[in-house]
Amino acid sequence: MSPSLTHLLPPSAPPTTTAQKSHRLLTPTTNPIPLLSSPWAKRYSYIHTVLVPVYYYLRASALIADPFNTLLSDLGVVALLQCLFCAICLPHAGGWVSGTSGGPILEGSASLTAARPKTTKGSASATGSMRRKNLTGGKSATKGGATAGAGGEGSWKGRITPTLFSLILTLTLPPLPLTLIALVLGAPLYPTSSIPLTLLLGLHVSVLAFLPLFYTHGVSSSAWRDVSAAWLPFDAAGVWGSSVGAFLGGWVGAIPMALDWDREWQKWPCTVVWGVVLGQAIGRVLTGGLGWGIGKRIDLSEKEEDDEYVAVEMEQRGDAHAENRTDKEVKWE
Repeated sequence: MSPSLTHLLPPSAPPTTTAQKSHRLLTPTTNPIPLLSSPWAKRYSYIHTVLVPVYYYLRASALIADPFNTLLSDLGVVALLQCLFCAICLPHAGGWVSGTSGGPILEGSASLTAARPKTTKGSASATGSMRRKNLTGGKSATKGGATAGAGGEGSWKGRITPTLFSLILTLTLPPLPLTLIALVLGAPLYPTSSIPLTLLLGLHVSVLAFLPLFYTHGVSSSAWRDVSAAWLPFDAAGVWGSSVGAFLGGWVGAIPMALDWDREWQKWPCTVVWGVVLGQAIGRVLTGGLGWGIGKRIDLSEKEEDDEYVAVEMEQRGDAHAENRTDKEVKWE
C-alpha cells in the first residue's frame, strides 16, 4: 500500500492479552469454612447431622395431620439446633479470614497473623479492640495463633451475640424471596390457605440452609455475591454442602406430589420439607463426613473465547459456505 494512503486507515487496536480479559471476569474470593478445633466441634457435627433428620422423621405423622401448626411449632426447635451447631462447630464472622490469599478479605474479617500497627495507650480504636477480643477470647495470641484465627473460637459469651444476630437475619431476609421462588416454581396459590404453608416452608429452608452462612460470613457483600453465584467452596464443616443439598432435595421432593397415588402424605408441603431435610443431611455427610469435594467450587464462572479462535472459525465457515455455493453452480451447469 502506498505510504501516502496509510494516514487514511484507522489505527489498529493493540492485541488483547489474556490478563486484560481475565480482569473483566468475576472471580470467587472466599475460603472454605473451617471446623473449630475444640474436641466437641467434630463430635457435635456428627451428632447434628443425624439429629435434624431424626427429629423431622419423628414429627412426620404430625406434619401430615396438621402441616401448619407442626411447621410453626417445629421452627423453634430446628432454629435452636442450628444455633447450637453454629456456636459449637463454626467460627463466627470476624473470627476467621474468609478471603482467599491474593483476594479481598471480607468485611468484618481479621487474622491473628496479620501485622497490626503499634498504638499508644488510648489510641486504639474500639473496632480493633473488639476484633482482637473476638479472635482470642480476651487472651493474648500464642504461637498457634494461625490455628486459633482460623477457628475463631473465643469464649462462649462471644458467640451468643453473633448467633442471635444471625438468627434474626435468617428469619427476616431469606424467607420472603424463598416463598416467591417457590410460588414461581409451582407452589399452590389456591386454596389461599396454602400460602402460609409456603411461607413456613421458606422459613424452614432459611434456617437449615442460610443460618450457618450468616453466622460465618455475616453480611459481607463479597461473600453473598459468591453465595448467589454458587461460588462458595465446599468445606469440612459441611455448611455449603448442606445448603446446596437442601435446595436440590427440595426440588426432588416436589416430584412425588405430582403422582396420582392419592396418599395423605403427598399434600403440600410435606414431601418438599422431607426432601430439604434429607438433601441437607446428605450434603453434610458427603462434604463434612466423607470429605468429598472440599475446597472445590461449582464452576459457573463466565468465560471468554479467544478472539483469534473465533476469527479462524468464522473464516472456516465462510470457506465452507463458498465451496457449497461453487458445488451447486457446477451441478446446475
